[in-house]
Amino acid sequence: MADEDLMRNALKLAKKDLVIEARRAHEFMSILAFALSSILIGSFAWRGVLILSSEVISATLWIVIYFSSILSLTTSFSREVDRGTIEGLRSLPCSSYAILMGKVLYGVVVLFTVTLATILSAVLFLNIEPSAVPSLIGVFMMGVVDLALIGSIVSAIVMYSEGKTLLLSFLFFPVSVPILIPGTQAVGKIISGTDLLGVMPELRLLLAFLLAIVAVSMLLFRHVFLE
Repeated sequence: MADEDLMRNALKLAKKDLVIEARRAHEFMSILAFALSSILIGSFAWRGVLILSSEVISATLWIVIYFSSILSLTTSFSREVDRGTIEGLRSLPCSSYAILMGKVLYGVVVLFTVTLATILSAVLFLNIEPSAVPSLIGVFMMGVVDLALIGSIVSAIVMYSEGKTLLLSFLFFPVSVPILIPGTQAVGKIISGTDLLGVMPELRLLLAFLLAIVAVSMLLFRHVFLE
């Protein structure tokens, strides 16, 4: 019953954030425009190259997703502080972990939408084989969950800082490296023709890091959020 209540509250909080995001869609559209324009610029720059290296395409995709995650997750908790609703969020009759899960679910939805648009534009402009799209979605989905969880925690840590956007960027990169390295390797292999079974070592690393971050968040988030 407790798990059901936690998930129910998390879904309600995620829905609330998504409704707010839909009402001011200009922020989401700016992130989407950044992702698509980055792919287009890469396409123009490599127009004379007949066969692009899979490693270059993989790095390009992850760079786009990484910076998109910074743009979208920076406001996860700081927006509550700026609007003066953070105390109301703290006073909700639910677990603080439900609040964290709600923020993570919100981040996953936003980042996955941007990721899907990025992959489809890469098929059009970077000549990725359409048959690789399902496997790419599987790898990026794992990475998106990792990034959303890390971004939400870091956003909670820096939500009262004056230069929170810059500070989040500095803190976000070191903890994202365990995601970016296996993620880039896995995507490069898939673009080269490998299926999901061929990138299981990289997926295990992403899953292991996710479990580690979940364990750390269970220990730290309550103290960070309530103090």
